[in-house]
Amino acid sequence: MLLELAGTRTHVVVDGPRGPASGPPVVLNSGLAGNWFDWDAVTELLTVGRTVVRLDRPGYGLSDPWPDGAVPTLGSEVARLRDLLDALELESAVMVGHSMASFYVEAFAREHPARTAGAVILDGSVESSPRWVLPGDLRDELLLRSADVGAAVGMNRVGPAAHRMLGGATPPPEYADILKSDAYFKAAFLENGRYPVLARELAALRGRRELPPGIPTTVAAAYGGHRTPLSASWLKEQRGLADLLRARYAVISPSGHQAMVDQPAQVAALVLDTVS
Repeated sequence: MLLELAGTRTHVVVDGPRGPASGPPVVLNSGLAGNWFDWDAVTELLTVGRTVVRLDRPGYGLSDPWPDGAVPTLGSEVARLRDLLDALELESAVMVGHSMASFYVEAFAREHPARTAGAVILDGSVESSPRWVLPGDLRDELLLRSADVGAAVGMNRVGPAAHRMLGGATPPPEYADILKSDAYFKAAFLENGRYPVLARELAALRGRRELPPGIPTTVAAAYGGHRTPLSASWLKEQRGLADLLRARYAVISPSGHQAMVDQPAQVAALVLDTVS
């Protein structure tokens, strides 16, 4: 279905429980360049007893593109999740955020704790000291122009290869062209370009809004199974994020960054355990 969320027609997929409902609904948020179908295997496991909601941010999946001149902000994505719950008449839900979407899930929990039944950060982005960025108007104008130039010269053609390299799920055949579209390329380009800004917005929000201690939260790190300086550093960062959020810490292994694709059973179990 397409729902008007935060001013953009947003693709939403709702799968009801196949048996008696055993807990609050779950909202699955993909990371950078992620789509609803990346969660197919996790959804199949969760819907034994849960309602599962998946959404595509603007430009991804089957959602409308970003409106002209618009860029992702922390506020836009918190509003999108709030509007989603309102549209589906859900009082609250377990919010799951993969990678960069962890920013949005944490921000939502800080802004709307009563509507957050639980939070799961899945191999989330960690930015304790976000880097400096250009002033807003100049930065966004350059970013928007660069996205248009990239699409004009055909950079959207690398979408399928980039998705495979990131370890994403293979799209259903009828949706294979999503990864080649201008809208998909521009969405990923804009979100990646806005990454340091979103990180700074979250850091500022952390200073303004405490995360209530009553929200069950899990931070799960993906680990490939081979100890290296890089993997050790990443696990340390993820544990630090868990400490910051007063969250349970878990490791999903062996897994690449796309843990929902590599280890759907482990991911589903963590989601269910968070509010059990």
